[in-house]
Amino acid sequence: MQVVIVGAGVAGLTLASKLLENGIRTVLIERENAVGGLARSFTYPNGSIFDIGPHRFHTDNDEVQHFITNTLKDDCIWIRRNSQLYLFGKYLPWPVTLKNIFSLPPKMISMVAFDLVFSKKAKTESFEDYIIEKYGKTLFKAFFQPYTEKFVNYTCSNIHKDWATTGINRATIDKKVDTSSLFSLIKTVLFSKDPDTTFIYPRSGGIGVFCDKLALKIQGQGGRILLSTLVNSFVRGEKNRVTTVVTNNNEEISADHVFWSGSLESLRDVGEAPANLPKVHYLSSVFFNYLTSHQIDQEFQWCYFGSKEMEVDRIAVPRNFNPICIPKGREGLCVEIGCTTNSKTWADPTRLDCVVETFLLRTRLLKDLDCIEGYSVEKVKETYPMYTLNYQRKLKTIFAWVKETLPNLTLFGRTGRFWYNNMDHSIAASLKIARRFVQDSQKGLLKDGDAYSVEDRYFEE
Repeated sequence: MQVVIVGAGVAGLTLASKLLENGIRTVLIERENAVGGLARSFTYPNGSIFDIGPHRFHTDNDEVQHFITNTLKDDCIWIRRNSQLYLFGKYLPWPVTLKNIFSLPPKMISMVAFDLVFSKKAKTESFEDYIIEKYGKTLFKAFFQPYTEKFVNYTCSNIHKDWATTGINRATIDKKVDTSSLFSLIKTVLFSKDPDTTFIYPRSGGIGVFCDKLALKIQGQGGRILLSTLVNSFVRGEKNRVTTVVTNNNEEISADHVFWSGSLESLRDVGEAPANLPKVHYLSSVFFNYLTSHQIDQEFQWCYFGSKEMEVDRIAVPRNFNPICIPKGREGLCVEIGCTTNSKTWADPTRLDCVVETFLLRTRLLKDLDCIEGYSVEKVKETYPMYTLNYQRKLKTIFAWVKETLPNLTLFGRTGRFWYNNMDHSIAASLKIARRFVQDSQKGLLKDGDAYSVEDRYFEE
C-alpha cells in the first residue's frame, strides 16, 4: 500500500510520520522549497530567523503534548505568553485584564456598561451581529470592526460569525480565559487570576525546527518528500478512485489513498471540477521582516493593531520567543499585512516599505530610521480561510463534490478543510486520522476518504 499526502505542513508531516511508523509507504508532495507550510521559518544571511507570524505550541491534549515533546526531545524551551493589542495609542495586555479595562476612556467604560445591561440579540449569522450581541456596539466599533475590516477587506455584515468564534478562540488560546461574551470576559477578569499561559518553542531556532525534525524522521523511515512540486493531475481507475498522482515534473506516483491538505482551489483544477462548483477564498499575507539595531521597550511576543487607520495588522517579535532567533543586541520585527493575491500589495510589497516604517515610528517600535539594518519581504499564500457569510453553503457543496468524485481522497489540515485552526489542532486531527486509517488498512477494509476527515467544527444542518 502507498499513500500520497499533498502538503508538508504540520498536518501532513504528522500524518506521514504516524503512517510510516505503522508500515504504510508514504510520499509527501510540497509546493514550497521547504517543509513546514505555514509553520516554516525563514533564515537570513544576517543571522536572523523569522517565523510566519507568531507560532508556538500550547495544548491541553496529552497525546498532542507527547507528540510535540517527543519530536523536539531536549530541543525545547518553555516561554510565558505576553501578547498585547494597541488601542487609543496604548499597548494593552491581551487577553484583557482589570488594569487595561480601567485604562480605557471613561466615556467608553460607561458605554460598555450600558451595552452589558442592554444587550442586543443577533438577527443574522454575520460577524457584526454576533459581536454586537456578545460584546456590545461600543467595543464592536472601537476595535472589532476596524481591525476585522482592515484585515479581511470585507464589511463585517458580510463575514460569518465563525470568523469571530474561531478567531477569538485562537487569539485567546488559554481555555481558563472565557472570551465568549463581554459578560464572561468581565467575570473572568474580576474573579480569576491574570492568565499565566506558557508555550513550548524550539530551543535551537524558529518554529520550523519542529517541522525539520519531523521531515528527517520521515525520510529515516523510508518516506519520500518532494519539494517545489505541484500536483498536475490524477489518473483514475475503477469507481473513479485515484490510482496515480501526476506531478508537474511528470512523475507518476501510485496511490491507494490521497490525503489533501493543499488549497481547495488547486484541487478544483486537479480534480477537474465543474465550472459551476462554488469557489471559496483564502486571505494571503505579506510579511516585512525587519532587523534593527535598537531593541524595543515593549516586551510582547505579538501585538494586534486595531485601528482602521493603521496599515499593519499584527507584529511579532522573534527575540521574545527565542533570543537565539535574533543576533545579540539587535531586534527583529515581523510585520504582517493581510491581502489577496490579486492586490497591489501582493504584486509589489516593497512599495509599502515607507508606510510600514512610518507606522513603526508612530507606534514607538522604531527609535529612528537609521536603526534599520535591513528587511526581507515574504509573500505567503492562503494563510487564512475567508469566512464570508455564505461560506458554509459553498463549502458543503465542495465537500459533497469531493466525496462523490474523489472517493479515496481525504481533505485535512487548515487549508484542505478550510478550517481556521492552530498547530495543535492540526496535530490532534492528523493523529486521529492516522489511527483510524491504520486500523482499517490492517483489516484490509479502507473506507472512503470522507470517513477520515477530522476537525472540531461542525456545520449546522
